[in-house]
Amino acid sequence: MRTQCALFGILVVSATLTATSAFSQESSEEKLNSFQSMPSPVPPSYLKTGEEVSTEIGRAVYIENCSVCHGLFGRGYGPRFSTRLDFQYIPDFSQTYMTDGRDDALMEAIREGLHRLEAPSITMPQFKYILSQPDIESVVEYLKILPEIAPPLLE
Repeated sequence: MRTQCALFGILVVSATLTATSAFSQESSEEKLNSFQSMPSPVPPSYLKTGEEVSTEIGRAVYIENCSVCHGLFGRGYGPRFSTRLDFQYIPDFSQTYMTDGRDDALMEAIREGLHRLEAPSITMPQFKYILSQPDIESVVEYLKILPEIAPPLLE
């Protein structure tokens, strides 16, 4: 009796799996036949910022993309600070002289990256394929307020 119950259970499970597999195969074939239903090879942006430029958008983009090297308050002490070499320089954006009147230079550096060192040294990557122009402008706006919001260093 046990053998018959076990055999019946196996048959029910295999019939269910076969039906599910056939159904999912048909729906995936239908999707592949339609060009419009194929997924895009370019992943969608995780930040939906649109065309607006603001320090709040800049803060979100900065924390997501820049803080790993530059730190939360732009001092250059992000988590990757310990992997830099002695001759590598990460600027301190909590100082006003780093941002005052340098909007174009900062946008260019973010867009094109900085490649002053030979590989395999870590350099600043280019973000022109990752961030939109309004995102880059928002990051520059956020960099300008970092000197005001960065907590003082303890001595």
